[in-house]
Amino acid sequence: MCGVFALFLRRPLTEDDVALGREGTKMLAHRGPDNGGEWMDRANGVFLGHRRLSIIDLSAASNQPMTRANLTVSYNGEIFNYRALRDQLHRERFSTAGDTEVLLASWRNFGADGLPRIDGMFAFALWDGTAGWLAVDRFSEKQLYVVENGDGVFVSSEPLPLVRLLSLRPDVSQRNISAFLALGYLPAPDTFYPGMTKLQPAQVVRVTRGVAEPPHRFWTPPYGTVGRTRPVPLTERELDRLQEALVASMERRLEADVEPCLFLSAGIDSSLIASILAKDLGRRARCITVSFPEGATRDEAADAVQIAGALKLDHEIVVNRDDPAAADCDYYLSLFGQPNDNLTTASIQQMTRCAVDRGFRLGLTGFGADELFYGYLKHSFFYRRRRFFRIPSPLRRPTAWALSAISPLHTGAQAFADLCGVADAEQLLAVKNAPTYAILRTIPGVQQWAAEAFGARLLPIEYAVPRFDLENTMPNSQLSSLDLGSMRSSLELRTPFLSPDLMNVVAEFDPRSLLAFGQKSVLRRLLSRYLPRELWDRKKHGFSFPADRFLQNHAQPITVPQVPSEVVRAVWARQSEARGWRRLAVRMQMAARFQDWNTAIQFVPGRDARHPIAGRDAPDLAETIL
Repeated sequence: MCGVFALFLRRPLTEDDVALGREGTKMLAHRGPDNGGEWMDRANGVFLGHRRLSIIDLSAASNQPMTRANLTVSYNGEIFNYRALRDQLHRERFSTAGDTEVLLASWRNFGADGLPRIDGMFAFALWDGTAGWLAVDRFSEKQLYVVENGDGVFVSSEPLPLVRLLSLRPDVSQRNISAFLALGYLPAPDTFYPGMTKLQPAQVVRVTRGVAEPPHRFWTPPYGTVGRTRPVPLTERELDRLQEALVASMERRLEADVEPCLFLSAGIDSSLIASILAKDLGRRARCITVSFPEGATRDEAADAVQIAGALKLDHEIVVNRDDPAAADCDYYLSLFGQPNDNLTTASIQQMTRCAVDRGFRLGLTGFGADELFYGYLKHSFFYRRRRFFRIPSPLRRPTAWALSAISPLHTGAQAFADLCGVADAEQLLAVKNAPTYAILRTIPGVQQWAAEAFGARLLPIEYAVPRFDLENTMPNSQLSSLDLGSMRSSLELRTPFLSPDLMNVVAEFDPRSLLAFGQKSVLRRLLSRYLPRELWDRKKHGFSFPADRFLQNHAQPITVPQVPSEVVRAVWARQSEARGWRRLAVRMQMAARFQDWNTAIQFVPGRDARHPIAGRDAPDLAETIL
């Protein structure tokens, strides 16, 4: 896994441009501690910088940027089926044992049309002699951030180098703040910075003479067709096909010249990955489980020990005793470059750094299963209540009034009333932000933004929500968190569930077969083939960073952009009541700190050989967290 920093300018490179490219590449050193390189075409205004974390072909022959004929690439990621692709490109001559050269050979033969052939996670900047190309993988496991201005196009694997080197100033407009408070992130391609965009999943962009053309997608996610008869569970043969596809994906994602570890919780997803690893593939990778002894998060370490023991896998518990005061707003803003409420990033960095300390540079996770298999609790909720949510909102409102009236007598009445009383476009946000949406929607702009974002929904809510989670929340929050947290520790994470072949198999089935028979029923049936029920039939909690530990070291924000002060006070007063209130309080803290943080981190040439963050080096700041 690596870091990419690139310039495609509308004019020849100057010495200042080269210095900027080198500084941007240096700012990504944590993503690639093994090697750094650069390539440039001064006359055409092209600079490609690269930082390398060696996973496949550890030799210097696969260092980047890599040039073959007229093609040069700076590439972040892994092509898991690169051996099969190399065999298909048998007329090509290969001088390395890695996947980067295969990417260049594929591009030489097929151009962007070769991207659908790739099973992998990737983000790259490529120059073909006349034009630049930018691309990210199907799920956006790897990201690219792009700034286009009067000089040309600037590209980075992370937003912070662009923010600092180009002195980008944030836009805390009503629309942006509304979207962030409602979702916990800004959906791509938008960012908080005018002129900066983030490539969306499976997007390809051509850059000609320093001008980015409109992106196009080389893949769209497939989904199953909803049947008209009663839903039925998957047959054992259908389960076999899923199992075969998952085993194949797992085997491809073990393609490496370093040994992997497995991050194991006590949940269905990572337990299934561990089971396939041990029983189908005969691998004995070490399992690592993070333990949180403090804070409002359940400790799964003891349960994970039992699972690893049943599979005869080596296992280690890593106790998280980090100082909650250190993982403050500045820490998360320095990772994301903009507000994002995914506090799990600190946990990911802590886990992956412990793995690196033990000699690992590659890890496997069970992430992605909930998105592919409709596994979140809200998916089941909307499916069970689908008939109710199909009632037009004007007819639902009397129910909301009645439930509010009896709420003093019934603990769940007000929560359901909050869902009944909103417009159709607000249903997803009402569930996502329960029980806070009643106050969230009073913030100016939130209801208007919801109407713009979700008013044109074409699918019933029980199918629209899982698609939104896979196509929007996953790339913008979870996958960004996985990438940024792990790469800050210089460790690559792989996710076997995020396989296009596996998704194609899932798309052959009626979605109701995944939803109608209990939460994660298909994955539970698969796991029952490997482990006794008592080891996995329990509630999943997963890796997280306790929000209460984050908030206890922050004072109430004085001002939050676009948010009335009385709303801020009300949210802060209720932060201890439920997770939803804590989550909204975290978002308000991020929004309140953002502008001052941005001013503090602006780049001053010569002030530091690396990249100061609020007066502290980013690597040293990470040290204080862990």
